[in-house]
Amino acid sequence: MSTVLVKENELKSLVLKKLTFAGLDDKTAGEVTDVLVHADMTGVHSHGVMRVEHYCTRLKAGGLNPTATMSIQSISPSVAILDSDDGMGHSALIAATDHAVQLAKETGLGFVGINNTSHCGALSFFAERATRQGAIAIVMTQTDTCVAPYGGAERFLGTNPLAFGFPVQNEMPMIVDMATSAVAFGKILHAKETGQPIGEGLALDKDGNVTTDPHKIENLLPFGKHKGSGIALAIDALTGVLMGANFGNHIVRMYGDYDKMRKLASLVIAIDPQKLGNPFFAATMKVMRDELRAVKPVPGTEQVLAPNDPQMRYKEKCQQEGIPVAQSIYQFLTGNNI
Repeated sequence: MSTVLVKENELKSLVLKKLTFAGLDDKTAGEVTDVLVHADMTGVHSHGVMRVEHYCTRLKAGGLNPTATMSIQSISPSVAILDSDDGMGHSALIAATDHAVQLAKETGLGFVGINNTSHCGALSFFAERATRQGAIAIVMTQTDTCVAPYGGAERFLGTNPLAFGFPVQNEMPMIVDMATSAVAFGKILHAKETGQPIGEGLALDKDGNVTTDPHKIENLLPFGKHKGSGIALAIDALTGVLMGANFGNHIVRMYGDYDKMRKLASLVIAIDPQKLGNPFFAATMKVMRDELRAVKPVPGTEQVLAPNDPQMRYKEKCQQEGIPVAQSIYQFLTGNNI
């Protein structure tokens, strides 16, 4: 399937128009737009503007609160709970990240749990946001189930992503952002849009057999076998179970039940290295990154890359040439329908 190269400002304008027409106020629509376009510009198209149609559908059906009023409950000097009021997860995570950093600046650690929320997009956005304020970030969220646990043939786990952000002196931060499944579910949706197969050993069909056809996929596999399976379970425990929300197969599905609030839970942890007595953290991270890049590469590899290097190279390319958007998605964004 063909793609269209779209300049960043044009793409943001198109997404903002769709989201405001669907009922979001300018501030919220702008926050969602920033998160989505960030994903596309860093090569994570599975969490980019392809999601706009889904948000519009759920807003129209009543499964998202377009006029949500978030509230923050202070539990201790380092701990708080943010109630998203069934609004856009992107805005909730932005608010939670900023509050976690504020707590970290005061006490060294900020721990903010988020409940009554929804899909929030690429976690790298929030991890990077914290690093720009000098903080280390750990961000995680639960998702509805589409992953078979290690040894299982049916779904029990979500892709339950996890991200880390580390500030680097005078450079872009090091960001580690990953799903606990062998592949993000959004990449399956992107493969369907573009007509591309997925790699080997990533997903199962309805009978529990491994498949590379995105149209035959019933469930994904965890990364690292039992390791990914265990980490996905831990993230569900630290978000859904800890916050008294749903977990596993009890979570309202993203694609389906559009009229139901999803009641997801997330978690943002921020750490202020300076408050913990280390004013040289970002400078040392720069040394670590330089030494990592200097590691002798295996034959056929030009250079060892640090986390976030590929994403920043992709972003530079998008800034120069435009952001690739699937033709079908571009048609939706430029059309009059929601």
